[in-house]
Amino acid sequence: MTLFSFRRAWWIVFLFILTTIPPSLQHNRESITEEEVEHHHHLFRNVLIIMFVLLLLNILTAWVLRIYHIVIVHETGLAMIYGLITGAVVKYSLPPEEQEISKACMFTVKNDNIPAILHATIDNKTCAYGLLNVYDTDNPDLPQPQLVDMLIFNSEIFFYIMLPPIIFFAGYDLRRRHFFRNFGSILFYAIVGTIISCFVISGIMYGYVTKIYPIPGFKFVDCLLFGAMISATDPVTVLAIFQHLHVDSKLYALVFGESVLNDAVSIVLYSAILTYSPDMSESENGFDGAAFFELLLNFLWIFLGSFGVGCLMGLLTALISYHDHFHDKYLSIFIIISYLTFLIAEAFHLTGIVAILFCGIIQSHYTYKNLSAESRTRTKQTIEMISFLAENAVFSYMGLSCFVFPYHRFYMGFVVFSFIAILTGRLCNIYPISFILNRARQNRIGYRLQHMMLFSGLRGAIAFALAIRNTSSKVRQLMFTTTVVIVFITVLFNGGTTTMMLRWLKIKLVLDIE
Repeated sequence: MTLFSFRRAWWIVFLFILTTIPPSLQHNRESITEEEVEHHHHLFRNVLIIMFVLLLLNILTAWVLRIYHIVIVHETGLAMIYGLITGAVVKYSLPPEEQEISKACMFTVKNDNIPAILHATIDNKTCAYGLLNVYDTDNPDLPQPQLVDMLIFNSEIFFYIMLPPIIFFAGYDLRRRHFFRNFGSILFYAIVGTIISCFVISGIMYGYVTKIYPIPGFKFVDCLLFGAMISATDPVTVLAIFQHLHVDSKLYALVFGESVLNDAVSIVLYSAILTYSPDMSESENGFDGAAFFELLLNFLWIFLGSFGVGCLMGLLTALISYHDHFHDKYLSIFIIISYLTFLIAEAFHLTGIVAILFCGIIQSHYTYKNLSAESRTRTKQTIEMISFLAENAVFSYMGLSCFVFPYHRFYMGFVVFSFIAILTGRLCNIYPISFILNRARQNRIGYRLQHMMLFSGLRGAIAFALAIRNTSSKVRQLMFTTTVVIVFITVLFNGGTTTMMLRWLKIKLVLDIE
């Protein structure tokens, strides 16, 4: 890997860490003393040290695991463990007086209708003030932020900065031959299967929050949102082990393709439900036929529109790469246009993740062939390194969030029923769809492959990203905490037992998945 690539990557990591520091922790400059400035300076330094040490540990761990061919645990699982340990150390190693200050920053909102934005009109001018926190009237002084507060991640930075390179590399690194050979089956699993999974999970959870253990404020539309976000599979660990063991190419293509497109479908479905949530919330039944029909139309529009934006931008990069005089600057143009794909789709109220995914697929099919050998190597290494760092940062923060995120709500019953709902939704997805597909496929999908696809339904970065985007209410905080638990358990358990499952099912291994 070139020195140029390393410098670019470390600058990206450095900017990422700086942007994770919440703007809400900044005070009015006129009231800050020299002591407070020095205090903030030390906190920034400590945050940088923690994040760089976590990334370094993850990279060294991945290197050791690959050298010794250890597959019982993946670097993503260890990244979560490192983050969990670091969060616990930071949270509980503070002096008692600093823990009290941090507790002062925590609050319980008795009235969930507190507005996030307060508008005040003064002299015919309307000013908007964002809600940063709520403080007890017995403790009106604004406490200084502590290290545990500085590690709280900004969800928008997470969604706009960290996820795009991960999804883009998944599309760019696609095994095209096996992917397109099974493309029809992959689409069926990803689109129809995800919709089935979403509604099965939503129905089970709605029964729980209304009949078994009623939770105030939990409506059917919230169950739909939870079903959409938790239906996003992200088997990073399983796929890495598949590639290491050279698993059967058909299984690899089905699991990889279904997971990549499933992420896109889950995001679109989540956005479509969110668009019509006010109408569905006002309905007496929570969800009527008209809203369902509008939801499907909106789903198709968002998905097809995002697909079109991604394809057009991918073809644009292919056209630019066709000219030889752009090759020396192509990497910069490549990254800028790819990221613009995400932003343009979001600007048109589409889904940037879907757009950048298909942009990567188009570029891997057309743009890659126009590049010189040196440009191919440099481009592939750079985006792979950025994706690797972003992915490890994401999983590290999942571990950190178990302790540093201040608004967790944990209900054991809700977590248990969520696992039951996820398993039921996966069962209703894989087996019925496989039965239908086998009626038309010459190369049938056997029961062993179906069992492995069922087992490979881990939850990861996409579910986490959708859950953390909105934690403003008690219901959303419960959904976020449950998602963190599900991601943590599935990544560690399913990832750690993948090799055992392959041997138990006697899945055929081949020498090369390419």
